[in-house]
Amino acid sequence: MKDSPAKRPTTVSGVLKNIGLLLAVCAISAFALEGAVRLFVDNGQSYELEMWKYATDVKVRDRRPEFGHRHGPNRHAELMGFDVRTNQYGARGPAISQTPAPGVARIDFAGDSTTFGWGVAEDKTFAHQVIEELKRQGYRVDGFNQGVGNYNTRQEYSVFVESGLPLKPDIIALTYFINDGEPMPTYNEESWLDLHSAAWIVLRYRLDALIRSFGERPDWKAYYRNLYADDAPGWKDTQKALGQFATLSKEKGIKLLVFHLPELHELKPYPFNDVTEKVRKVVEATGTPFIDMLPAVENVDPSSLWVTVPDPHPNGKADTIFTGVMVEKIRPLLEELCRSQNRGCKSE
Repeated sequence: MKDSPAKRPTTVSGVLKNIGLLLAVCAISAFALEGAVRLFVDNGQSYELEMWKYATDVKVRDRRPEFGHRHGPNRHAELMGFDVRTNQYGARGPAISQTPAPGVARIDFAGDSTTFGWGVAEDKTFAHQVIEELKRQGYRVDGFNQGVGNYNTRQEYSVFVESGLPLKPDIIALTYFINDGEPMPTYNEESWLDLHSAAWIVLRYRLDALIRSFGERPDWKAYYRNLYADDAPGWKDTQKALGQFATLSKEKGIKLLVFHLPELHELKPYPFNDVTEKVRKVVEATGTPFIDMLPAVENVDPSSLWVTVPDPHPNGKADTIFTGVMVEKIRPLLEELCRSQNRGCKSE
């Protein structure tokens, strides 16, 4: 009587053959999934994939605790459908001379993703629009955009000291957003999949979202407000960094302005007026002008100012509105620089 196939002894070569077949099927499936994600999911508007490209193509890890990450120099990527480039100093935009031309006043735009212009074309960012509008009005100015996504104020100060200050700015337009009060982020070691697989990024993001959907839904308003508890470590670091910006600016003869950008989910009534006032008091205690941008947009439909629904980063429309406020506040500083240093003067 013959043994049935189920009872036949399995040889080593048979086991290896089956393992090899299984691995081949897994590899083919993985390549197929990767191709499908890149072909059908990666449409240039997928938040998780665009952030992944930003992190891998534009940013570099900086293991110093006051940085964590930064923009690499001379990087290029297409993000959210727009061309993004960094210059030799890691600032978004074209190359810039190490020092401004004689008689030219230089403006450093410091901040996070709202300054960088996430989801906004380079020429629609307020950093670019402010310079072009001031030039149109006859002022002799240039500038650079040091906004970096996921930065807090401590990181913004660190990158300013290292790569902004050497470029000899006359004015710092520091934009403050409510998440600037977050503590320093933690950075896990990145795997090969983290760096190279779009499918893995989408799968991990969707699984995380699914897991969170079964838990307690986070209250985003409470999250932001809790950042500003008196004993919150991120808020303590932020207050220190704001003071450092003010002190260094005075030492170097640089004019500092802090522009407060509102959180764009809800504008009227605005849910974070108490947080705005806490930040205002800290800034004004250093002798630095504090400009709240909320009045410029509070009567506008909030969703019309978003990059996408539901991504509430300021879009080009919002940046154009902010540009008008910033030009109005920067213009008197240029007039003062013209009188005292013959810099930034209007062309005859």
